[in-house]
Amino acid sequence: MDLPFFFLDFDGVVCDSLPECFISSRRAYHEHLKGESLPPATAREKELFHRYRPFIRNGEDYLLLHDLIARGVEVHVQEDLDREIASRGRETMDRYGRLFYRAREEFLREDREFWLELNPLFPGMGEILEKVLGHPKFYILSTKKAEFILEILAHHRIPWREDRVIFSGPRPKGEVIRDLLSREGGGEAVFVDDQLDHLLTAGKMGGIRTYLASWGYVKPRWLENGEVPALDREGLAELVEPFRFPAPPDSRRLSGEGGIPWER
Repeated sequence: MDLPFFFLDFDGVVCDSLPECFISSRRAYHEHLKGESLPPATAREKELFHRYRPFIRNGEDYLLLHDLIARGVEVHVQEDLDREIASRGRETMDRYGRLFYRAREEFLREDREFWLELNPLFPGMGEILEKVLGHPKFYILSTKKAEFILEILAHHRIPWREDRVIFSGPRPKGEVIRDLLSREGGGEAVFVDDQLDHLLTAGKMGGIRTYLASWGYVKPRWLENGEVPALDREGLAELVEPFRFPAPPDSRRLSGEGGIPWER
């Protein structure tokens, strides 16, 4: 059977990274962008960050989110956030992204174990990844840089291959999938994500079957309106079963200790 390519999102699908994204982006916003001491987080700030998280596409969006929360600007639908992104401009958003990753790297240097513990895997996701470690058509596709993903998976003792992680950056994920299919001479793809806009855009391109991860950072109305078929973790396990292809023993070289050399 000729299987399609499979693309699995990371944050909000494999990894419950909300705590880490909140802490890293707060540091980036207050210390690096605003040049001020990090204040204690309020309950209201945490609540709004969690409420608005489903609209986030890229790491750079987190700093914008903190700024909107600080200014009392409400975000109800994706278009609200997109309007704010457009008003800041690409240069500012790129700066937000650089500052966000700077804060992440600082945490890893200063308190590596603390940062890694902020990135638990959702229940059952480690077992799913273990099933498909060696499959050449199974990818993690994320707006998170590959080195951070590999670091987190190594911490959870999952020896994922570097060439099976794709960092999409600011590009729409559907375009990244389409380009890979083109390089591989065509074919179809399965794409699982928890960000509705990524899925809607990709689904319009043809040849990409999309699923909304119901356990991720999703709005209840996304599940109710059925624009994209929803999938629970049991359904995902069934979907990946044909891709079962454990890695050979000699490829299990990651111990969860050491890892990516952050200091170049």
